[in-house]
Amino acid sequence: MTVLRFLGNLLLALALIVLIMLVLFSAYGVTASRVWETFGLDYAVEDGEWLWIDEQPIYYRMSGNENGAWLVLVHGFQVEGSETWAANVLPLAKWGMRVVEVDLRGYGHSVRDTSPQIYDTEEQAYLLARVLNQLRVQGATVVGRDRGAAVALALANEQPQFVKQLVLIAPMVDGEINVAWRPVANVPYLGRAAAWMMDAGGPLWAVEQKRGFYSVHAMPDDYLASIQKPTHIVGTADALLAMIACRSESDLSEAISTVCVPVLILLGEEDARVPVTEGRRLEKDVLRIYLNIVIDAGHYVHIEQKAQVNRLIYE
Repeated sequence: MTVLRFLGNLLLALALIVLIMLVLFSAYGVTASRVWETFGLDYAVEDGEWLWIDEQPIYYRMSGNENGAWLVLVHGFQVEGSETWAANVLPLAKWGMRVVEVDLRGYGHSVRDTSPQIYDTEEQAYLLARVLNQLRVQGATVVGRDRGAAVALALANEQPQFVKQLVLIAPMVDGEINVAWRPVANVPYLGRAAAWMMDAGGPLWAVEQKRGFYSVHAMPDDYLASIQKPTHIVGTADALLAMIACRSESDLSEAISTVCVPVLILLGEEDARVPVTEGRRLEKDVLRIYLNIVIDAGHYVHIEQKAQVNRLIYE
């Protein structure tokens, strides 16, 4: 009985320690995130404009030849939004393309909304279509990266007039967004603290960013500083929580098989998040799919091998 009592007390002590640590973690994360998020949508904006869609500000930038072929860049599940394309835009614009970058809802310098349903893939694609319609874009090469690939596919299926061809970079189109803090996303305070710490500028945010690179030496010196700026916008962590709460179901194979335009898939050979085997299977099973495996690159292939990726997009 003495041994059992000792073990019981030990387990209780451990549980109390864990509980105290979680409370402290939550208190620190929530407090720090509120101090961190102190700026409006125009924070650190040097160019670009906003369109008002359903009375909400949506940020976009246009560059390049006004008479050039349209190129639309769609970011993935990263708070920085279109800032991820910084290394790609200038060369593509210099080659004569008319480049459009759009920050979808919740990202970059666009509105932070806490309604989960608006982060559905089809809703984001509809939003993108309305932006492109106002900008009078038609017949564009649409590039979707990470979860932006799902939005690009939905746009091609539902609003084909905007899409001439698709380029999907490290495409992630598997329904739920997988983040390390998903299990605690619905826990009051703890979920917000975890979202800020790992994906909205907190102490572990830089670690998560670096994990996407095959080699951190390929990361531009000012990359983290530039993409961190949108994390200071009020409402960022709450927007991430809303995205996680959204149950957006999609399937890469099914979505691609219904698209009637050519599709180029670019995968980093060392991408730990999107296996090369998946790309090879799609190339084999679906018509109009062209697969290019880029060596010495991970999930951020468009940055690590920007010259090659830019050339493949342009061609």
